[in-house]
Amino acid sequence: MTAQISAHGRIVAEVTTRTIANGNQMAMARLAVELPCNNADEGQATYWLGIVAFGKQAEALAKHSKGDMISVAGNMQLNQWTGQDGVKKEQAQVIADSVISAKTVRPGGRKATSSPTPKPQSNVPPEYENYPFNDEPEF
Repeated sequence: MTAQISAHGRIVAEVTTRTIANGNQMAMARLAVELPCNNADEGQATYWLGIVAFGKQAEALAKHSKGDMISVAGNMQLNQWTGQDGVKKEQAQVIADSVISAKTVRPGGRKATSSPTPKPQSNVPPEYENYPFNDEPEF
């Protein structure tokens, strides 16, 4: 049995890429997804979701960077590992069948006609800026 999921959120660390044994590309990212939460002060809580993509979807994910908004869809699975502190941890992750960039979606499919503007240093909201990534699972 599989669980299908689609999520929309902000990438909270630089996307990492690897070439796997069969020569295909693999890309990994972390996504901050806002979910409704009754107990939260503002009615929302942040859920941290791992994203893993292969082949063409890995290429699409690799074009993004920290702070970009994306939508993903695919099979959800639970990744479990032992952290550097010896504590068992787990994180939900999506094996992406689809990666859609929020920066490429335009009404009517038209391209921008104005001159390109320089990308800001970081468009990550302050609450995600110092998210710890030093104890992530190895894929």
